[in-house]
Amino acid sequence: MVIKKTDMVSVVIINYKQKKYTEECVRSVYGTFKTHPFEIIIVNNSPEESLSYLKTEFPDLKIIENDNKGYSEANNKGAQIASGDHFLFLNADTIIKSDFLNSFMEAFKEIDFGAAGLKLKNPDGSVQLSFWKENNFFNEINNKSEERKFRKKNTLYISEKEKEYGDIKEVDWVTGAAIMIKKDTFEKVNGFDDDYFLFYEDADICKRLTDAGYRIYFYPGSDIIHYKGENVNSEFQSATYYYSKESQLLYYEKHNDLFNNIALRSYLFVKFFIKYLVTFKKINLRIFLLAAGIKIK
Repeated sequence: MVIKKTDMVSVVIINYKQKKYTEECVRSVYGTFKTHPFEIIIVNNSPEESLSYLKTEFPDLKIIENDNKGYSEANNKGAQIASGDHFLFLNADTIIKSDFLNSFMEAFKEIDFGAAGLKLKNPDGSVQLSFWKENNFFNEINNKSEERKFRKKNTLYISEKEKEYGDIKEVDWVTGAAIMIKKDTFEKVNGFDDDYFLFYEDADICKRLTDAGYRIYFYPGSDIIHYKGENVNSEFQSATYYYSKESQLLYYEKHNDLFNNIALRSYLFVKFFIKYLVTFKKINLRIFLLAAGIKIK
């Protein structure tokens, strides 16, 4: 059967020292998506960690060997060789549990969406928070509060949230762990911003899509397990904590006013100055200096 470009969903997965997760993710996609054409593109940001053996099992799998220049750059590399007119950017630490592509396409055939975030679950089946309010200083306080409720498994709150978002609903931004974007829309905003090495690239592209007149949606019809690999891989611990703050500051510089930038920098400056005095950990010193506008290795 000849697959038309307009029928294809290109699934882009980034591997960075998550070989086992990536393998399980790829197998779940091939094993679950049965009713809609798709392709998988792995961008391997760990060239020393070969994934070529997967092509024996899946000959049509595309693999790009790539020097690690960040999550945004890698996703853009994958998009450049994608054949589909829809891109599904998928974290390596996800497992597809339902064949939802046809139902997604049907649900969005009359909606000119910018990006659609998919429903994610923890390994125990509980729901993960995967959409938030636009990132400014006060909204992020609310976002963090919601994240704590989900993390602590506040069942009443989560149940109410699930009920409220039981149908497709417009939101401010969605996680890049499982996000669908049309190819032409992706290209109109020049893809992910390579300035972000890790974190906030999903919030950024949603903001730029919104600024371009598109709407962002949450789609509850998928069933995807998300392991949150950065929390279980020891190499992610201190490095990604720094990247998260670096990217947060970058996002504020690009998208927020002077008040919000000063508020964030002041908060991080005081918080990590105190944390450094208490712990003398280098990561706290680095973030304290970052808030002051000084970057150190």
